[in-house]
Amino acid sequence: MTQRTPSMVADPPAVDARAAGQLLLERYGVAAHLTELRSERDRNFLAGSELVVKISNSGDDAGQIAMECAAMQHVEAVDPDLPIPRLLPTTTGAPIATFDAADGRTHQVRVVTVLPGSDADLGALPSWFAADFGTMCARLARALQGFGHPSAYRELDWDPRRVVELGGYVENLQDEARRTRLRGLLDRFAGLADATRGLPASALHGDLTLSNVLIGDGRITGVIDFGDMHHTARVCDLAISLTSLLRETDDLWTDARQFLDAYQRVLPLDPAEVALIGELVLARSAASILISAWRAPLFPDNEEYLTSLVAGSWRILDQLAGMDPDELADRFHRLCGTSRVSSAADPGLLPRRRAALGGDLSPLFYREPLQVVRAAGAWVYTADGRRYLDAYNNVPVVGHAHPAVVQAIARQAAVLNLNSRYLHPHAVELAERLVATMPEGLDTCVFVNSGSEANDLAWRMARIATGRSGVLVADLAYHGVSEATAAWSTNTYPPSARPAHVATFEAPRLSADARQGVRAGCAELGRSGHEVALLAVDSVFSSAGILTPGDDFMRGLQDEVRAAGGLFLADEVQAGFGRGGRNLWRFLDFGLTPDFVTLGKPMGNGHPVAALITRREIAEQFSAVDEFFSTFAGNPVSCVAALTVLDVIEETGLVARAGELGDVLRARLPSDLTVRGRGLMIGVELPDAAEFAERMREYGVLVGTTGPGGGVLKIRPPLIWSTAEAEHFIEAFQQARDG
Repeated sequence: MTQRTPSMVADPPAVDARAAGQLLLERYGVAAHLTELRSERDRNFLAGSELVVKISNSGDDAGQIAMECAAMQHVEAVDPDLPIPRLLPTTTGAPIATFDAADGRTHQVRVVTVLPGSDADLGALPSWFAADFGTMCARLARALQGFGHPSAYRELDWDPRRVVELGGYVENLQDEARRTRLRGLLDRFAGLADATRGLPASALHGDLTLSNVLIGDGRITGVIDFGDMHHTARVCDLAISLTSLLRETDDLWTDARQFLDAYQRVLPLDPAEVALIGELVLARSAASILISAWRAPLFPDNEEYLTSLVAGSWRILDQLAGMDPDELADRFHRLCGTSRVSSAADPGLLPRRRAALGGDLSPLFYREPLQVVRAAGAWVYTADGRRYLDAYNNVPVVGHAHPAVVQAIARQAAVLNLNSRYLHPHAVELAERLVATMPEGLDTCVFVNSGSEANDLAWRMARIATGRSGVLVADLAYHGVSEATAAWSTNTYPPSARPAHVATFEAPRLSADARQGVRAGCAELGRSGHEVALLAVDSVFSSAGILTPGDDFMRGLQDEVRAAGGLFLADEVQAGFGRGGRNLWRFLDFGLTPDFVTLGKPMGNGHPVAALITRREIAEQFSAVDEFFSTFAGNPVSCVAALTVLDVIEETGLVARAGELGDVLRARLPSDLTVRGRGLMIGVELPDAAEFAERMREYGVLVGTTGPGGGVLKIRPPLIWSTAEAEHFIEAFQQARDG
């Protein structure tokens, strides 16, 4: 058993109200009537109605009392709205005085201001208390994050991590069944000290319990008594407060949820902290029982106070101690939202997916599907411990889990996420920034959630603006999954299934003539009773095999459809955000000025956000007969994700990098193969492209296929690739080819 701290065994100061009043007058210049307050090992007196005289136990260390004073001054400076007492200096300006008691012992003395309210543990807790208590605990922990003091590194018997050192007091319990039960729990707590190492820690209050919280007027009015301050894990400090709350609740899990919800609005918790909350609450409850069993016989006159926590502590143990540690941790993970990130391999995941998600309705990549568990930068990690270079996913345009994007999303989500029928600056700023990158005339931005929705809305606008009903797209095009855009996605169905209002032009292969293709398509629509309202084009022709059109081809599409009375849409969902390596938008490479520009996939680096850019007169024609609203479109979290993506692209020069890395890759790929594309959108013709992609996977690279019959290897990585990733890709490519 550890050596007990002196203040836990020394008698309280031998000081009465008269002597304390004389001290207050002589050392602080204040005359007041004093009334003694309850305390376990100190002497505290109410002086009048505005001050408290605190006379510390002679066993308390002077350095620790100095730490308490410094901590209170620190909190006052960092978070001045936190309701903590203020120190009254002596007549000489010192924060602490000393007093020689009649029994010859010397005590440290402080005078602090009185806070309004009554002790929270003196009556039934109001319904609002659990949440406000969680907020207060987190605010105080946050305020103390930057505080340090040499005296903070001390050991306290109340520290739940050290409860096993109190094990000898189990024998003081009268009930044999309870003795047996506590012995078993102490074995369970043996690893708590090691488990908390490495978790967020600082000098913390250490005793923010109901007896040290004041309430009144429907709020918490005060936090008092910094006497148990010590350096500890943040989650230990939290568990001390939570245990105090749960001792007094009739609905343990509801109050725990309200407390933790409020705490995390101020200080989000790490999953490793959450995993220990339940065990630390049990340990703190056990410590309360054991310390009461130890001290109550020593101070029989104070037995009622010393045993006041026992009943509530047993109630917590009765409800929680029967749960397996993993089960208890899982319950707290679910309360805190930290249970949904998993890296465990699950051999049953594939059949579960097939059963729940429609079997082959949405097929997976690769013959042996990958269970991905995390990704960072250019790399994807799977449950079997392997990592793969991502050469396929264009959605994380600035790299997987980019820290700036993650930070922006998390911070905004913690403040507000609401639909765009309310004013919010993120949506306005994002629209302004996007419009500023467009040619003159493209002055109106509408937010949606996906590229499909952006194209769908453009189609609705085009039909109203032109009064027509036909659309022209490339053969083997892909533009989305809505009912309207699925009809445009001619790579997903046979020509015989093409709707009458959809006609095609030949993608830029060999001698394809854009102008003639548009004229022929318009004629085909006319024969079906339609006139062209819109021509939509993906300027990298990704689904057709990643083709590289010339300026004349693209201008021909634009000019010819306008001559026929239709509008022109540049689908930048795959081509945009600098992938072409020259401009932010691929259509600018050809000197085009579309009527519509649609953005999607990479816009939020994986967060669902997309946009339609058009001309004001088109939007006004549409709004004269209809309106557009999407619940999630343009919400603050989506917009801040997109704003941060633009920031990263601009700050790190990713457009130029895409061009440079694209040149490196095309130069290093085997010269006997047909290589197409620009920037970091590259296609390589291979007779066995699908099998080749499987072999690339074996060599640690993820790549896709496209084009007629899937005969083109599609290289479309995040734009943050460096020459190292390019070299890794080329090496794997050669290995796959040799193999």
